[in-house]
Amino acid sequence: MRIFLYFLSLCFLWGKSYIISPLPTPRQEVLDIVNQDCNIQCLQKFYEQQEYFSFVAKFDSKLKDQDLRAKLTGILSELNLFMSESFFENIQNSKKIKIALLVPRDVVGRYSAIGVNAILTYLTSRDVTYLFEVFDSKNEELEALHQTYEEIKQKKFDCVVAMLTQNGVEKLLEDTEITLPTYVPTVNKKQVMSKNIPEKLFFGGIDYEEQIKILYDFAKTEEIVEYDDASNIGNWLKSLSQKVGFNVIFGESITNERAAKFSQDLKNQEEILANRDVLLNIPVIKTGLILPQIGFLEEKPKRFLSTQINYNPSLLMLVKPKDRAQFFIVNAIGRTNNYLLGYGLLLGSDFQYDWVSYSIGIGVEIFFLNRGEKISKFFSETLENGQIQYANKIYRTYKNGFREVK
Repeated sequence: MRIFLYFLSLCFLWGKSYIISPLPTPRQEVLDIVNQDCNIQCLQKFYEQQEYFSFVAKFDSKLKDQDLRAKLTGILSELNLFMSESFFENIQNSKKIKIALLVPRDVVGRYSAIGVNAILTYLTSRDVTYLFEVFDSKNEELEALHQTYEEIKQKKFDCVVAMLTQNGVEKLLEDTEITLPTYVPTVNKKQVMSKNIPEKLFFGGIDYEEQIKILYDFAKTEEIVEYDDASNIGNWLKSLSQKVGFNVIFGESITNERAAKFSQDLKNQEEILANRDVLLNIPVIKTGLILPQIGFLEEKPKRFLSTQINYNPSLLMLVKPKDRAQFFIVNAIGRTNNYLLGYGLLLGSDFQYDWVSYSIGIGVEIFFLNRGEKISKFFSETLENGQIQYANKIYRTYKNGFREVK
């Protein structure tokens, strides 16, 4: 593992230390006790018959079939198994990769740390020689972004992860030539108004429009009560719900103060809420405040519906199971292997629930794949027309977690 002096100085600058245990990571192995080859059809049969241990034991690390590799990743996560490190072909003998992280720290705030942690997690999990540096543009003004990007090019970095907002992407494209592979994990390509998007610029943001459409089909056009807030994402989701045609009979913007005192006016909304679906375009903290208060009503809503913003383990702690028994959430985060998840725990990255970290991991992996590196994929998502394609699925909450609705 090679962590450069820049990373060490960054840790001291932020007042946060990363101490990696010298103890080896625990391993579980599935042994193949039957001396018989197993081809793609054989593996597919094991999978369909749910003979998962046989599937894992017979899996050849040289197999390139991406569908079967994605299924392997899912099984490993489900069974809490680790493959031996040698299974995932490392790239320590390849040319050193130089990755730059561009962050307008005054705009994205805490996402700066998320970007650093996620990139370092992926790089260290691959045991690769790398150079990683953070470039802070401070803000998303045209000149600041242009100067920062030019500095990255002058230092001859191979690729860029740019933690930008939609506005930041528009500003970057306005006066900057994108000559390096540049990945924006926080924006979906659909949000970008510019029609001239360079080939070397690609995106990993969640497709909230698709998630809203999935909820619309799930609700079957019934009458909806909608709660949103004045944040950018809240306004964006509200506009998308209007676009797809939700039949909203009542809507309210929930401020922090309103969420804390939601019960004061709740009795007047009981008749409206009774046996209707509630669309929650508010973050998990506000959701955690208002759901327990709604739970005291005699006539309760039929279901609660939400996009990615509420796919968060905090919801399970903030709201009692009885108050979220009919809570349905669209989630785009897929499964990745436990080897990467383990490094994430060490370096402060959550690839299981934090979609920004998950998106960054996919982007860094694509950098390697585009370099022609022969590695096994940690992620099953694909890149099409400059946008990461996610598999959005509906989940519901249970006592201690989320489960996909089949």
